Amino acid sequence: MMAFWYVVAFRIVAVLPVWLRRVIARLIAWGYFAFNTGQRRGVFANLRIMRPEASHRELSRLALRTFGQAGMNLVDFFEIPSTSDARIKSMIMNFADIHVLLEQRSGGRPFCLVTGHYGHWELAGAMLGLGGYRTHAIALTQNSWVVQRLYESLRVRFGLTAHDVRFGLRDLLRHLPEGEVPAIVSDRDYANGGEEIEFFGHPVRFPRGAALLSFRRKLVGIPGFLVRQPDGRFLLKFGRPINPEASDERSWVR
Repeated sequence: MMAFWYVVAFRIVAVLPVWLRRVIARLIAWGYFAFNTGQRRGVFANLRIMRPEASHRELSRLALRTFGQAGMNLVDFFEIPSTSDARIKSMIMNFADIHVLLEQRSGGRPFCLVTGHYGHWELAGAMLGLGGYRTHAIALTQNSWVVQRLYESLRVRFGLTAHDVRFGLRDLLRHLPEGEVPAIVSDRDYANGGEEIEFFGHPVRFPRGAALLSFRRKLVGIPGFLVRQPDGRFLLKFGRPINPEASDERSWVR
């Protein structure tokens, strides 16, 4: 059933005008907010930790915006197969500066991009491919072979190699082609073996994969996010680079 709806969504989004896609995204977001009690509670719980001083009304506004961004990301993802390379580039405000920005952060050394489920990570993968980078990601395998084929077609188009989450880190530790870039979505501890750190005053488990890979392969870790702007386009933002000469993997994470 999931495969059917994915295929339908890709087909429908390809022929809809942009304004109608945005309306659909908002309807999806409002529907999830209203009826998905579990996700709504989870978002509220996280926001209370981040903004303990906020009123319930303010938290509700932020939660609805969070769902709204997720809805927009979903519709944008369904647009990608029918969107030209030129159009994708135009969606990213500083696309022309990617090489300069990464050169500045990495100092010309090999690097690993570290990101999370914030902004638009799927579009960021397309952006890197269009920027000329051969990238490697660690990804979950989809339950439906139809959905998996859809993802694989996008990855081939943008030069991204996806490694199964069960052994992708091992593969990259053994062999990462020279000049190619690992890009790790590193904010969910799938293996339950993460490093315990304090985040917003609370102990959490942070995955060690990006740290392990960067430390052992002597890569500069560069935090990066593709963030939606008020006009609907995206801005690529990079954080402070993480030195690969850290004393050990634990200090790299921290």
